[in-house]
Amino acid sequence: MALFTLNALLVLSIVLPLPTQSTPRSDELMCEEVSEAVNESVTFGTLTQAQADRITDRCYELFTN
Repeated sequence: MALFTLNALLVLSIVLPLPTQSTPRSDELMCEEVSEAVNESVTFGTLTQAQADRITDRCYELFTN
């Protein structure tokens, strides 16, 4: 019985989509969102502006070229 339950759960986890799947986004949109997040961290004092700029620049270098 336990083996049947395990197999049923495995099949269901493969067949049914997860409701929390992220929406697809372009690389440029992702980098814009990263930029917003790191600039918010600058506002709260978590990062310096230079660190935020490097993170943003690196995102664009990696994902949009």
